Amino acid sequence: MDFWTRLLGGSSQKRQAAANDPQQRLARFKQRYNNVLQTWQKTDSLAQDREALGNIRRGFQGLTKMLDDESRLPAPHLCLSFAAAQQIYTAVSKIAATSHDEGMVRDAVQFYNALIDSEEEDFLENDVFAVSLMNFIGRSIGSGSMGVGEDIEADIVELLFGISAKIRLQPEILPVWFTTASADANGRVVNQKVDFAGVTQKEDFPLCYQLIDRVHHEGRIGEFARMGLLYIFESASKAITLEQWIVNSDLPTLMATGLGALYSQLSRKLSILHPQESLPLILQLSDYAEMRPNAQAESLFSEDFQNHMVTFLSYLTFWQDVLEHCNSLDVRHTLIDHFQVLFLQQLLYPSLLESSDVDGGSSVAVLTYLRRILDALDHPELVHMILHYLLNLSDYSATSPRAPRSPAALKRRQSLMLLNAPKEEDDRLNPSLFNLVDLVVGNTDSRNPQTVIAALKLTTVLLGKNHGYALNSMVKIMTVNNKQPHRTIGALNVELETYLNLAISLAGESAVDEAYESHLKDKLSLLENHPCSLKALALPTTPLQSPGYFDSDVGPRDVPPHYLLPEDPLFKTLVELLLRFLTNDIETNLALTEAIITLGSCSQLRLEGWLSVEPTDYHFLDVIPEPMDLSNPGLREMHRASRQPTWDPAATPQLLACLQQLQTQVEALRADIQDWDEHVANRKDAFRFHEEMNEAMKSSTPQPKPARPSTEVQPGSWTPQVPKHIKEASATPSRAQTPRGRKEGADLRHTPTASPAPSRLGGPTLVGSPSRGMSPLPAPQASKRQTTLFTDIDANLASVRHSDFLRRRIRFRRPAGSQTVEVMLSKYQPPPREDDDATTGAESEKEKDDVREASLLHIITNVIILQEFVLELVALMQVRASLFSEIKFA
Repeated sequence: MDFWTRLLGGSSQKRQAAANDPQQRLARFKQRYNNVLQTWQKTDSLAQDREALGNIRRGFQGLTKMLDDESRLPAPHLCLSFAAAQQIYTAVSKIAATSHDEGMVRDAVQFYNALIDSEEEDFLENDVFAVSLMNFIGRSIGSGSMGVGEDIEADIVELLFGISAKIRLQPEILPVWFTTASADANGRVVNQKVDFAGVTQKEDFPLCYQLIDRVHHEGRIGEFARMGLLYIFESASKAITLEQWIVNSDLPTLMATGLGALYSQLSRKLSILHPQESLPLILQLSDYAEMRPNAQAESLFSEDFQNHMVTFLSYLTFWQDVLEHCNSLDVRHTLIDHFQVLFLQQLLYPSLLESSDVDGGSSVAVLTYLRRILDALDHPELVHMILHYLLNLSDYSATSPRAPRSPAALKRRQSLMLLNAPKEEDDRLNPSLFNLVDLVVGNTDSRNPQTVIAALKLTTVLLGKNHGYALNSMVKIMTVNNKQPHRTIGALNVELETYLNLAISLAGESAVDEAYESHLKDKLSLLENHPCSLKALALPTTPLQSPGYFDSDVGPRDVPPHYLLPEDPLFKTLVELLLRFLTNDIETNLALTEAIITLGSCSQLRLEGWLSVEPTDYHFLDVIPEPMDLSNPGLREMHRASRQPTWDPAATPQLLACLQQLQTQVEALRADIQDWDEHVANRKDAFRFHEEMNEAMKSSTPQPKPARPSTEVQPGSWTPQVPKHIKEASATPSRAQTPRGRKEGADLRHTPTASPAPSRLGGPTLVGSPSRGMSPLPAPQASKRQTTLFTDIDANLASVRHSDFLRRRIRFRRPAGSQTVEVMLSKYQPPPREDDDATTGAESEKEKDDVREASLLHIITNVIILQEFVLELVALMQVRASLFSEIKFA
């Protein structure tokens, strides 16, 4: 037995020694390479000879495997040396390019990868290797090429990305892959063909052009192309020749026109209505199904539109990634100039001008696209440029210093402006005549609900994320001189009690405590994340802190303490919409309440006049004497601050007065409709039950683990230097699951929630105990039980929707010139028709009345949303008082 073991072991060791022998390995490598050459040379038409193709592919695969194996063995690496000395990659490139076979191209890519990954023989520093590789890539995936599959193209782009990463880490190899015609005595690049800014120079840097042709792709191709091009822009700060080449080339033009091309692919008309087959519960229990989209408008929720929007936003995010990582001022200025002229001024703003609420969808589209753009952008320079132009903020130049442009960048800008200047001065578009404020304010007053929804959602983004730009442009304010608080704790308590009593009178006391507790948490997160709160609550800057987020060269102005002017057009429009709350469609009310809450979340905005009572209007009862034992002045002031004032009806805040009118409308409904309170309570229970069912389903369904739990920043996901807890909080859709929660709750970035509910409650579920709700029954039986349960629920909801009682239509009339809305119930019947000989003047007067109607099913849902909104206001006032110290206690 030992004899056979020694014999077999010795034979194995001899074979292993022969395989590891460098000379024998080199001999086998040469033999395989020569076989490939002979097969290729003997074949007249390689594309037609399948046997020869198979032999050459096996030869390529064998050469690649031998190179990979040798890289893991100790030196000497004779095969790699032979490949470098004989430049066998040139033959591989020619064979693969002339084969017109995808498999051959894939094998050639693997061969090039093996050479590069070996990190020997300095292949990336070899001019011949670079030319051979780029010729091969140009023939494989360039214009007029054979055309390969997406997976092979992704492998090729990944190879280019790897080279870009090497250039970023080793700037000394850049001249191999990037060559310029010549340079003058000052180091400025001079193109010997045409010394003109913006000329195409593909032969100078073919790697760069291969990447930019694919930055707009989806999947691996786009990701590797964007990251590779990002590394090239980052390398520009280390190489003056590359920096000047980018400034003078057409690369910025291609980037800007590529963004414009993706924007142009988005539909001109858009419908934001949910598909009827997947309506959230809150929309099912309303008149939402009666709304019909424009047949010519594309649906926001269609797969094609979603894909186009994701591609556009990915490329837009790539823009801000480039600006963030590029340290060259000349390159950044040139890119920003092209973004402004070719995209903002020539495409985005004209689409804003051409939008119309009459054609049924173009205003909705423009408002939605602009909101998604502003929501996706975080880079201060891009945000500043867009809003400075669209809002016509001419006074921003003095407050936003920028580094001066170099002569090369200045010449590039002058050439760009000259080429794109209109022939006639009258043709020049001017935001001073029509800007974003006109668009938003005009569309919030539209009769088209979709237009109003889109305008309100854009308003929320501007008031929240871009608050500093919205002040004195979209929102008219008055600066506060005295920064000390005047409101007292006693007055706050009275106001909170007033709003709470109003909320309870609207829809009862059921589940109010749980909902209010949830609102307190949401409002604390909302206030802490507001741009104004970031500075108000930030710790004093220390040398160890990074000032990157707060100290950008460009950005909104500092927001001073201010009041909201009563005659502000936007706020007046919001109040007008609030007066019609019960007949508004559900999404309009959700967007409206979110806009108002966002308006009140600014730490510098005083609530007096619109949400709380002016301190000058406080009235105190003088008949109650002060306690005699309060000899301490401090205690005496505390006692005075805790007194509960009253105020005249004329001093009632605008928002409270509007809510009290809505309360009057609800009281009229309660008095006329039998069992009104029971219907409202049943609707609240339905929302709560459906939500808790969904929560139980989520907890019983195992969540798939992420494939790569990486914490590093992925391509196209740059965010400014924001504290970690703020980024985590902002990523939590705390308001998306409820009627009070509007944050994209019915939008396209997240799958529409199946059942927004009035509140998110803790405690035991209505389905049963956790052990029973997540019973360890076999999966098929559990699935059958869940299906049966939801079938019963859907049948119950269908009976509610089709109830003759709940489908009863109720009219609301607002007389011309009046701020009061009347409920036209049994005791408010419309007047009889006038005779035919009635005067035309009387008919015109009648037409001025604003009469709207809605079903009882719809109105009850709106009442529940209204109660949640009032609870939100109470939570907002309470959290603001403690967080911003805006209440006087003494």
